[in-house]
Amino acid sequence: MVSTYVIYFMLMSVLGYFYECLAMILWAGKWDNRGFLYGPVIPIYGGCALFGTLFLTYVYTDHTPLSVFLIAVFFSAIVEYLVHYLLEKFFNAYWWDYSKSPLNINGRICLPASIGFGIAGIIIIYVINPYLLPLIEAIPQVPRDIISIILVMLFTADFTLTICVLSTFIARVENLENNINEHMDVIVGNVTDESKGLNTYFYNAVDKIESGGRKLIYKPFGIFSGAARAILSKVKGFRGNENSRINRILRAIKNRIRHER
Repeated sequence: MVSTYVIYFMLMSVLGYFYECLAMILWAGKWDNRGFLYGPVIPIYGGCALFGTLFLTYVYTDHTPLSVFLIAVFFSAIVEYLVHYLLEKFFNAYWWDYSKSPLNINGRICLPASIGFGIAGIIIIYVINPYLLPLIEAIPQVPRDIISIILVMLFTADFTLTICVLSTFIARVENLENNINEHMDVIVGNVTDESKGLNTYFYNAVDKIESGGRKLIYKPFGIFSGAARAILSKVKGFRGNENSRINRILRAIKNRIRHER
């Protein structure tokens, strides 16, 4: 039974990924690689679908479409808000932003999205589950166990890679900021010394670096450089926030140069 729910969790996570991407195509008219992990999975969908299935199967069995809708709306809102908050707290970043949507709370959740999840809950319980769960259970026990183990290993590897990339990214930004702050006086002293002929050259170089600040932090991650770029590109607030942070550092140098002049 455990293997059944592991496979179910992964399938619903993949389905959630394509649901998000399709929604963005309809909403924004373009493909958007959604999710937190490198692979085409969004665990929040798999987790919510699995919890809802277990809850409505073993706890609240006398449910109706209306009660399923309400449970899905409130539970998804709580989970989405909590996950958004934790991601911001640990990575100083966010992967979705509802600040421009009506009836939102801190940009983390909004009523239209919660209603959409409520409708999705009805579809999962009454349309998908009656076909998907028997299909999974029809797989012989041994192959099902092997498949579930492989999926757990892949999920764990993906999660580990994502955490390492994000942690390394943050460390590089902080290291860059610390190094520049520590050497600010030396940098400004050198570039404001007209006798060294570096003033105009360095000032123009800072302009170029500022316009392409992302290059300072998107360094190769070895054989995982492609995966790292894909993971970082999914962060909807990380690139802007961290790139702005780099730009603020560079602007601080330029302001000090102006002041010394």
